[in-house]
Amino acid sequence: MSVDQKNSMLSVNNLTVWRGDNLLLDKISFALNSGDVLQIKGANGSGKTTLLRVTCGVGIADEGEVYWNGIPIHKSRDQFNDALLYLGHKPGIKGGLTAIENLRIFATLSGYSQTKETDRAIESALDALSLTPKSHIACRYLSAGQQRRVGLARLLLRSSHLWVLDEPLTSLDAAGLLWVEAQIGKHAANGGAVLLTTHVPLNIDAVTVDTLELG
Repeated sequence: MSVDQKNSMLSVNNLTVWRGDNLLLDKISFALNSGDVLQIKGANGSGKTTLLRVTCGVGIADEGEVYWNGIPIHKSRDQFNDALLYLGHKPGIKGGLTAIENLRIFATLSGYSQTKETDRAIESALDALSLTPKSHIACRYLSAGQQRRVGLARLLLRSSHLWVLDEPLTSLDAAGLLWVEAQIGKHAANGGAVLLTTHVPLNIDAVTVDTLELG
């Protein structure tokens, strides 16, 4: 399937990826615009994570192209990176650091100065995820679900137009699941776009979740 790269915010055209003799992705195409939510589905090993990584420019495709506002992302890297928030399959935190320390590093890498305002934003994000009592404990001592919440707190710290989320619901309890669904719905309602993988059926008020099945 071909997509309209000129009139789409994000367009993925005919991505093909081989792993040795295994054809992992076969001419995958889709497009995202403001307010869109696209869930990538498929069995383990079907290429979901690979598709997200290639879409973000972290992985390399054998064929095909990814466009941001009609321009290949390798030619608009700075603009694309400014608009992108990518959360990988793992929480992406350092176990020897506390939740606050991990989020301070993320804020710095995102271009925010170490100010009282930044610290207040971090504290607010941790409070929203019920992590305040654990905020000064090294993350290696947190449960898998709590570590996932620390990673997800980054959704509240950076204003990014495009969210790419790889299995963001892993290890979360029911309250965590509802929180993520609410954030996705709010982000889409505010004009953002979301590309994600999850095996969990999504129920997001006032947002249509489109799906793309791999494999």
